[in-house]
Amino acid sequence: MTHTHDSEQSPGAGVDRLGQLVKLAGRRPVPDAAQMLHARAAARLEWTRVVERRSWRMSFWLTAAAIAVAALGTIAWLAQRHSSIPAAHPEIATLEAVTGPLIVTAGGVSRSVTVAGVQLRAGDRIETGADTRTALRMLGGVSVRLDHRTSVILASESQLMLQHGAAYVDADSAASGAALHIATSVGEVRHTGTQFEVRLDGEVLQVRVREGSVAVEASGERWTSRAGELLVLARGHAPERRSIPTSGPLWSWVSDVAPPFTLEGATVPAFLRWVTREQGWTLEFSDASLRGRVDRIVLHGSIAGLTAEEALAAVLPTCGLTSRRESDRLIISAGQ
Repeated sequence: MTHTHDSEQSPGAGVDRLGQLVKLAGRRPVPDAAQMLHARAAARLEWTRVVERRSWRMSFWLTAAAIAVAALGTIAWLAQRHSSIPAAHPEIATLEAVTGPLIVTAGGVSRSVTVAGVQLRAGDRIETGADTRTALRMLGGVSVRLDHRTSVILASESQLMLQHGAAYVDADSAASGAALHIATSVGEVRHTGTQFEVRLDGEVLQVRVREGSVAVEASGERWTSRAGELLVLARGHAPERRSIPTSGPLWSWVSDVAPPFTLEGATVPAFLRWVTREQGWTLEFSDASLRGRVDRIVLHGSIAGLTAEEALAAVLPTCGLTSRRESDRLIISAGQ
C-alpha cells in the first residue's frame, strides 16, 4: 500500500481542510444592534483621536518650521541692512559763527543752519548764501571762514574742497592738527602755520597770503607765495603775482565773521594778540616796562557782538590803557 507524504499533497487540500473545520465550529453568535453601534462609536472616536494627534503634530511642526524660516529671514535682513548702512563719518569741525542761514548737506540730505555750535562731519557740504558768512573750527584747531556765495566740502580733517567762492584759513601756532590742504578745480593750496585766502571764480584761482607762506600746485607745477602777495592762476595763462596789503578793507569780510573771543578770565596780552591777529597788525608797547605790568591784568565781562576794533576801544580804558595806530602797527600806552 502506497502512502503519500503531506508535502506532496496539492495546494487546494489545505484550504478544503480549513473549510471543513469552520463548518464543524457551527454558527457564531452575532452582536446585537446596540453592541454594534457602541463598537462603531468607539472605533470612530479612536480614529478621530489619531487624526487629531497627527494634525496637531503636523501643525506644530509646520508652525515651528515657519517660525524658524521667519527668524532666519529676519536675521538675514538685519544683517543685510546693517551692512548696507554706512558707518557714521567722524566729526571734524564745529560751526563757531553764523551771520545768516546756510545749507549743510550730509548723505544727500540738506538742512538749513542758522546758529553756531553745530557739529560737522567728514563729507559734509556747506553752502553760504548772498547774505551769509560762517566760521568753523577744524578738529585740530585751524579756523576756516567762508565768504558769501561759497560752497565747500569737508573731505577730511586736513582737506577742504572749494567748489566756488572764498575760504580764509587761520592756522596759528595754537593749531595742533595737520596743515589744511585746499583742493580746487584749478589747483591745490598747501600751507603750514599761516593766514591766507583762497578764492575760486570759475576757472580763475586767487590766493592771497596775509602771514607766512603757501605752496600752490597746478598742472604739474608748483609756486610759493608769501605774505603780502596775491597769486592768480587761470587755465591757459601764466601765473600772475601782485603785492597786496595784509590789513585793511581787503580783509574786512574776515573780521565780520571772526569767532567770538571769550573775554571773561582772559589776560590783556591774550586779548591784544586776538585783536592784532584778526586785524593783521603787529603789537608794540610804548614802554618796555608796560608789557610786564599788563601781563598780570585779568579781564572780565563780554564783548559778544563787537568787532575786534570795537572791542579794543571798549576794553583798554578799563585797564588804564590807550592805543594808537601807525600803519599796521598797534601801539599800546598807559592811560593819562
